[in-house]
Amino acid sequence: MYIYILCMSKLISISDDVYEKLKHLKGEDSYSKVIKILIEKKPNKEKLLGFFGKGGVDEKKVRELAPMWKKWSEKYV
Repeated sequence: MYIYILCMSKLISISDDVYEKLKHLKGEDSYSKVIKILIEKKPNKEKLLGFFGKGGVDEKKVRELAPMWKKWSEKYV
């Protein structure tokens, strides 16, 4: 039994400086693998929100803490 998997390659245009950066990052890996890793990387904001729990801002908590923050900043700033 033979299985034939067709993997089409695509031609993309990139600037010389981008090519040099990809070539440097690539090492022994394929360009596809490097690009996939770069695309799937989460921004630092998402990483931090994930680390600290749920993302987003709790508006109710902000309103609750605002008077205390003001009092603290008047005292220490």
